[in-house]
Amino acid sequence: MHVIGTAGHVDHGKSTLVERLTGIDPDRFAEEKRRGLTIDLGFAWLTLPSGEEVGLVDVPGHERFIKNMLAGAGGVSVCLFVVAANEGWKPQSAEHLSIVDVLGIESGVVALTKADLVDQVTIEEVSSEVSDRLAGTSLAGAPIVPCSASTGDGIDALLRSLDASVARAPRPVDRSRPRLWVDRAFTISGAGTVVTGTLMGGSLDRNDTIELSPASHKARIRTIQNHKKEVDGIGPGNRVALNLSGLDRHAARRGDAVVLPGQWIPTRRVDAVVRVLPEDVAGRSHELIEKGAHLMYVGSAETAVRVKLLDTNRLGPGESGFAQLTLNDPLPLGFGDRFVLRDAGRVTTFGGGRVLDPLSEPARRSDASRVDLLARLSKAEQVADPIQWMALALLGAEGEIPVNRLLARVGVAELPSHVVVLESIAVSHGHLDALVEGLESAVRAHHDTNPLDRGMDKPAVAAALDTTVERVSALVAHSSKVVDEGRTIRLASHRVRFSPYLEAARSKLLARLDEAGFTPPFIADLDTDPELLKAMIENGDLVRVGDFLLADRRAAEARSRVRTYIEESGPATVAQIRDLLGTSRKYAVPLCEWLDSTGATMRRGDVRILGPRA
Repeated sequence: MHVIGTAGHVDHGKSTLVERLTGIDPDRFAEEKRRGLTIDLGFAWLTLPSGEEVGLVDVPGHERFIKNMLAGAGGVSVCLFVVAANEGWKPQSAEHLSIVDVLGIESGVVALTKADLVDQVTIEEVSSEVSDRLAGTSLAGAPIVPCSASTGDGIDALLRSLDASVARAPRPVDRSRPRLWVDRAFTISGAGTVVTGTLMGGSLDRNDTIELSPASHKARIRTIQNHKKEVDGIGPGNRVALNLSGLDRHAARRGDAVVLPGQWIPTRRVDAVVRVLPEDVAGRSHELIEKGAHLMYVGSAETAVRVKLLDTNRLGPGESGFAQLTLNDPLPLGFGDRFVLRDAGRVTTFGGGRVLDPLSEPARRSDASRVDLLARLSKAEQVADPIQWMALALLGAEGEIPVNRLLARVGVAELPSHVVVLESIAVSHGHLDALVEGLESAVRAHHDTNPLDRGMDKPAVAAALDTTVERVSALVAHSSKVVDEGRTIRLASHRVRFSPYLEAARSKLLARLDEAGFTPPFIADLDTDPELLKAMIENGDLVRVGDFLLADRRAAEARSRVRTYIEESGPATVAQIRDLLGTSRKYAVPLCEWLDSTGATMRRGDVRILGPRA
């Protein structure tokens, strides 16, 4: 669904036209009706000739209520620009067009209202002027339809033009990451808090838990209404009213955003591309420098901002550049968010822009790498896969980014499958290669220094790389040269290397233990280098059983003989296994426990039965 927003000078007949089109009076307040002047947002809806139902936001035209107009323009995808035929182009016509242009609203229709009050020549003259004014803006070439809300003349033609404009507008995208900027918040006795706004970016369902950002107040959606009809769920591009439970009556206000918990990170600093308009509403040129008081409008929110230009010292009329904006109030912003900039001193709209990085780090002017990154991000909407483009650009610039921050920066709920994630950290392919090379180098150095060690303990690897054991384990999966052996890591090509002296000692010990069979000396009685024993155990030459060692051949023999006995004679006691192996009880008991631990046998009361592993 789409939302149409009105724009135009005060008293040019916007609200009257809305009522004629929809049958709904958008002026909600008694003061509006008394003064005949819209001072806040009004809402209505209508069904177009094609059968599509659209929402409609009526905004105030008076310059004193421009903030209210901006609050309603954020979720608009189609503009109904109103110019009175009997008055022609006016100052607020110019400012409203500037706002529409900065927000990038490209679909629209101009309603030349009060056409019944002028002759055809005047209609043609005003139409020509309006067409000239639209040239060079996002509404250039928009159809101009003379009409009268009083007589109904031209209304059918206006509806057909609106229908065609809606059909041309891009459909709302569902990224499973909903956000609803609150443009109204009020309480209903017995029902609780109600907020309204235009839902974009994803869907909401009844009973969803939401949070109001930036304050992170949690609430539950009790009911959802769209055009006064209750629904169970609703998608992007719709005007929505949410009845929220569990929320303090003063917790919600205009400028907040309804989001799903954990999906949006309120930010005080964004990198953006900024554009200065050729002239302001009074026809004056504006030059953007870092000094001065500036206000930023995005969604339904307003906040003061400090501007740091990144690729120039100043932006003149009609110029664009990259800037970092520091917000006075944190807001849940995302890539591509359009915003309007106003000069707080002159109280006039002078430009706006588009968010490129909503969670940027502090920048300095003439930072070539930052400017290059922003130039890449600014092209994302022109490529086939913008999410992949942005993710690769950000990771290429920074190497690694926590997944939740990367999701927020590219504006999606799930990362593309090609992005590599290590323990909730996304990494670039280049950075991953460097990490893997560091891992392999650390393990290789350990092998060179400790040739008798089968592998390097993971905590030691983590310490060498200044990272966590969990990340080390994750890195191993991306290396073809390293083997994870649980507690340790080794190069796949590594083999324990014994010096001639140690090789002789190794052979002598193996022969001694092999000869001892199943009654070998205890470890404490062996006069052997502990490092050699450790290496032989890790290398598989020896098997530790309790407080003694078995030669690997004897260990395999014990498994085979005991399993064969149980297969042929049934469950065996410790005494039977003792006699089978020709040993004593002090060896037989730990041998039985070792057989259980390896899966060769299983204990059932006082006997052993076959285990699951041969």
